[in-house]
Amino acid sequence: MPRVSVIVPIFNGSAHLPAFFQSLQTALPERSQVILIDDASIESVFDLVPEFPRAESVIRLRNETNLGYSVAVNRGFVEATGDFIVQLNTDLVLESNCISAMVDLLSEERDAGVVGSKLVYPTTGLVQHVGMAFGHYSKPHIYFQLPADHRLANKSREVQITTGATVAMTRRVLQALGPLEERYFNHNEDIDHCLLARRLGFRNFVSSDSVAFHWVSQSGPSRFVQEASSEALFWSRWGASYEVDLGRFVDEALDHVLNECPELLDVPFHILDLSRGADHDIVLDRLTERWPGIHQRARSVRQTNNPEMNLRLPLLLPHFMAIEPVPFIYLVDQYSQVLENRLWFEHRREVVVDELVVDLTGVVLRVSEISALS
Repeated sequence: MPRVSVIVPIFNGSAHLPAFFQSLQTALPERSQVILIDDASIESVFDLVPEFPRAESVIRLRNETNLGYSVAVNRGFVEATGDFIVQLNTDLVLESNCISAMVDLLSEERDAGVVGSKLVYPTTGLVQHVGMAFGHYSKPHIYFQLPADHRLANKSREVQITTGATVAMTRRVLQALGPLEERYFNHNEDIDHCLLARRLGFRNFVSSDSVAFHWVSQSGPSRFVQEASSEALFWSRWGASYEVDLGRFVDEALDHVLNECPELLDVPFHILDLSRGADHDIVLDRLTERWPGIHQRARSVRQTNNPEMNLRLPLLLPHFMAIEPVPFIYLVDQYSQVLENRLWFEHRREVVVDELVVDLTGVVLRVSEISALS
């Protein structure tokens, strides 16, 4: 019996499939079972499949109609005979330990349910995924676009939900969960499985030792064709039973910064709320716990009517604020939105020692760190 069954649904992708398969050859554990499901590609994807010397067997299946991720993976579940079941997207380049690290974590944690990987953008080296959280009817990727070597990105952690680009579970867990919900089409079926695992008493994790580079959503326009209906289905199934846990990741990031710079606790920060999202109150509550009374020094310059993603602070804020001698915490949706403001932050450093940027994915960075990233 193979120790690991690797399920790979495929829909086109001739541009990235060779790199994926090459990385899978290296990452594949010995005596693995490889199950490839072509979900009605119009490209000859099986012609790109190489030999897998480490595989005990390679199974090729094809759907004559594009039925989506859930249906394809469920066909793989039926064929899988391994002790550990791994699902992989094809828009990945796997590091050699990607699969083995997930399997190791499953072996170490007796009640582990679904395990995912740290995913990194290939072009920037920044984090795409080290876990997900729930806000108010949102599912942000935590610590989004932090450098991949940041301490918060190098920590394996328990999470409610993890993305399905890389997923591992034991056969026991799969038997308890059953197949993916096929009413989803390429969206939310992975998160649904995670929440079902928690409901059944399992704990989900992301392994920071399991690393892959992820191009993200490379299966064409059909990838998103039923996203709205999949969202509706998800919230109707789980809207009353998930835990709003974004705050604990904000706490973790704040603790990290304040452990490095405890003097910041004595800084009389003012908050500049430039966010758009509905989760800003979660972050404001966490900031108030560290700096009591800071909510009374919060200024709302929320960008709900601003179509621009990047926030150009000299154009959004009154000119006098560039030299106002009070330290700010900039609250934004994603910290990358303020990276263009090098000149603004240089002027600010002439009147205050340091400031913070906090975002709605849980990132907390000092402005001096932001300047090094821009």
